[in-house]
Amino acid sequence: MPELQEMPEISIPQDRLAEWGAVWLGTQGSANVDGIPRPKSPNRFDKKQGMEFGRVFDAAFGSALAAMLGGVSVVRPNANALTPSEPDCVEVGTTRVIGGIRPQNYDVAYRPDGPRVVFDSKTLNDASSIRKNWQNMINDLASEAATVHTRFPFCIVAFIVALPSRR
Repeated sequence: MPELQEMPEISIPQDRLAEWGAVWLGTQGSANVDGIPRPKSPNRFDKKQGMEFGRVFDAAFGSALAAMLGGVSVVRPNANALTPSEPDCVEVGTTRVIGGIRPQNYDVAYRPDGPRVVFDSKTLNDASSIRKNWQNMINDLASEAATVHTRFPFCIVAFIVALPSRR
């Protein structure tokens, strides 16, 4: 097993954030089934865009975690698999963990012999979304931590909450 390293800073290139800023500021939403973009309000993501924006943070966290673990590989998990596809890897994508309360999907996981680190990203759009959804999101985060800690008390559970805003 490789030696642990200092975890590098989790950073997202400014140009990548600028791309997402343009999407957030714009009025073009995700495409419908016919491939035609739907209109959306400016200064917010539609649901699909918000989920895709969160994946930018998932990838950055997964890469930093893999580097900290000595350069293990980063793989895309099988969303229904209860074990990783490789014996020592960081999974970035929907990763299912059977917790003590219920099954839970995380966005990033390191679970060579059970979950050691799990991570989830959440995005909220604007002040209205924050007021409306903050408490439910905090309850969801607490439930996610409780379900994994019930079976795996030493697992590190991490979250990033991304709140886009005008600068």
